[in-house]
Amino acid sequence: MTWSLLGWVIILLAAILLALSSFLFKKKNVYHVRHLPAVKRLVISRITAIERGLKRHIILGHQFWSQTYPGLGLQALFTLPVLVNAESEGDGGQVVFVGDGSLLALARQITSGSYRDGFSERVNDSTQRVTLPGMTPLSFTAGFLPELVSQKPGSVALFGDYGPEAALWAAAASDRGGDVFAAAGSLESQAVLFLSVRDLLLGEEAFLMPGLIRTTPADQAGWFVEDILRVLLIALLIAGAALKLGGIL
Repeated sequence: MTWSLLGWVIILLAAILLALSSFLFKKKNVYHVRHLPAVKRLVISRITAIERGLKRHIILGHQFWSQTYPGLGLQALFTLPVLVNAESEGDGGQVVFVGDGSLLALARQITSGSYRDGFSERVNDSTQRVTLPGMTPLSFTAGFLPELVSQKPGSVALFGDYGPEAALWAAAASDRGGDVFAAAGSLESQAVLFLSVRDLLLGEEAFLMPGLIRTTPADQAGWFVEDILRVLLIALLIAGAALKLGGIL
């Protein structure tokens, strides 16, 4: 068996497992393996902030797409509709910060509930609490930190593509009494936040966010198949190493 053939076998197996597991989880079965306490604490901190009349800040990063970390900007936009809805915006305490013009336009479309129907005239509505403090990491930081001083945050959540400047955001929010949550996808942000932020998701965990807050059968089926393939790959590596040591390969 060649390596290319083995790859096609794995792809075919993944497709079959995904189809079967999708049918399985539509029958109200629940996959309880994926559970991150940090995400639960984020939800609780946002509810507490609403009850106390404090601001809830969401940061979507500096850019929609990057060659180094593709998909992080899209992941942040996927998470946004799960956190921002009519209930969270009712008291006017929900604020979204972005560092890129394309993220600004898409985030306003999503928060106004009109993204699926194409461009909306409400995208320029001044009442939309989606702001762009700065176009570069430094200018964004310079614009965002005064917001933490003038508006005491109850919850600050970081998503998307951002770098080491996130340490300043987290420290400032914590000093103001806010609960900090971060889904760190870039290596730089992981390094600076690892020792300072308790509720921190690293690497691929960041892409689980929408499903962990509002789980769907498709999410559970994907996690189930991913875990099966991961265990299978580990078993193949162990078997290959054993065969290599035995002189068979």
